[in-house]
Amino acid sequence: MRKLILLVTLSLLCSAAGAQQIYQWQDAQGRMQFGQQPPANTPYQPLDIRGPAPIGGQLRAPEPLPSADPEQQAEAAAEQRRQQQAAAELANYCEQLRRDLTTLQDNPRLRRTNADGEVERIGEDERQRLIQQAQDNLKEHC
Repeated sequence: MRKLILLVTLSLLCSAAGAQQIYQWQDAQGRMQFGQQPPANTPYQPLDIRGPAPIGGQLRAPEPLPSADPEQQAEAAAEQRRQQQAAAELANYCEQLRRDLTTLQDNPRLRRTNADGEVERIGEDERQRLIQQAQDNLKEHC
């Protein structure tokens, strides 16, 4: 039984390793060419090769081919990095809001340093206002 499981596992790994990427390009005569190696000085597109839909199943809509234009790919990558950075900044902001809210709720006697460098106590009315403001910011942004 173990040998059978090992054999099936190895055969699946080998079949996945044998899968290759297929590329499509147009040659000098205007004919479409396909191959496993992309041409050196001709624009090409990688193809997404999938098996057919199951019998009785629904056909999938074809996905658009990715653009081979390096400038568009660079712009898309830069936009993705900007979105990831904005998401990380928002996550940090939300985490800081949660920490501030916990501090405000757990400590009724809070102090802060004003612009003159003097330490002053935060009153209960202001503490409640800050708690409400932190809760509103959490609801709005997080």
